[in-house]
Amino acid sequence: MTGDRIEVRGLTKAYEGADPLRPALHDVDLEIPRGRFVSLIGPSGCGKSTLLRVVAGLERHDTGTVSVFGSTPERMAAAKAVGLVPQSPALLPWQNVRRNVSLPSRVNRRAGRGSEDPDLLLRMVGLEDAARKYPHELSGGMRQRVAIARAFGIRPDLLLMDEPFSALDEFTREALQLQLLGLWERMSTTVLFVTHSVREAVTLSDTVVVMSARPGRVHEVLDVDLPRPRDRGVVTGPRLHVLEDRVRASLQTAWEAGAAPDDLVPL
Repeated sequence: MTGDRIEVRGLTKAYEGADPLRPALHDVDLEIPRGRFVSLIGPSGCGKSTLLRVVAGLERHDTGTVSVFGSTPERMAAAKAVGLVPQSPALLPWQNVRRNVSLPSRVNRRAGRGSEDPDLLLRMVGLEDAARKYPHELSGGMRQRVAIARAFGIRPDLLLMDEPFSALDEFTREALQLQLLGLWERMSTTVLFVTHSVREAVTLSDTVVVMSARPGRVHEVLDVDLPRPRDRGVVTGPRLHVLEDRVRASLQTAWEAGAAPDDLVPL
């Protein structure tokens, strides 16, 4: 095991009662260098979120090994070195925005030693004027920005994001993608990001991992050679569309395992 990367080797995961010939994940190999932004994309049910939860230490696997920067997922999670942003923001309704963002630094010592200023984080996601508001007073996009700021606040070694923008409208989604990139470029955190959107995967990532239909496997690993930082000009340019076509071509072959094109959206 090495301390400069995430390594998944021969990973298999089956759920009790499921078809034993079609586990959620089968013989998955994946390597993610520290500091990279990597997206997982593939048909619904291909095991993207399951893989994310295994790397997070939230689920056990059946065979294979998982190393997160030279440690186990469980130890990294216990050390508060892993952040998680799910589809739902999961904010505390009785705490205002600022206290939600500062919560991790107030409840664990590791975060308190290396945490970011919550006011700076709120400025970076454009919510400085909402610091004293409560979650019920915010739009869906604003709540998700709070959740992202909170996750970055502890400066996690690894940030796991499970379709965090899937419930948002297209305009809000695109704005949040750029804000996320701004935070990531400042923090240099390793990000593993699950999405169904080809454009989102290409816009955000250094690498796109295409997974095949169940049983989930790594079908292809594609590098994204767009320059950074990625402003609106970069993510609307012709090179982005060429890369999108490459990802879609890879997904076409992944669909042969049984996925339907409607499982993926072209955003």
